[in-house]
Amino acid sequence: MSAETAGVTIWRCTNCGGGFFPEPLLCPRCHGPAFTMDTVHEGVVEEISVIRHMLGQENWQPRRIASVRTADGPLMTVGLRDESGPGARIELFQEGEAPFGRAKTRQA
Repeated sequence: MSAETAGVTIWRCTNCGGGFFPEPLLCPRCHGPAFTMDTVHEGVVEEISVIRHMLGQENWQPRRIASVRTADGPLMTVGLRDESGPGARIELFQEGEAPFGRAKTRQA
């Protein structure tokens, strides 16, 4: 398992400021060709799905994925690392380039 990085990288159009994931070739809003990297740290779970089978994999265990709406960016699909459900606010992180989420930890 690779190291965990806080937040998920998105790409922001340098012309209109729209946030996207994954990086597009052209901005779907203004058709601009240039992007800068940005990071989103949290989002709200909209839908949950379970991947029950993976072709070519042995000993596959079901994995939960979620559509997550970020506060300042795009809707993205992330792997869930806990039992968060629709409406839950989650923290986002990356392992390698793959996005994941889990329930936000409360700070005292």
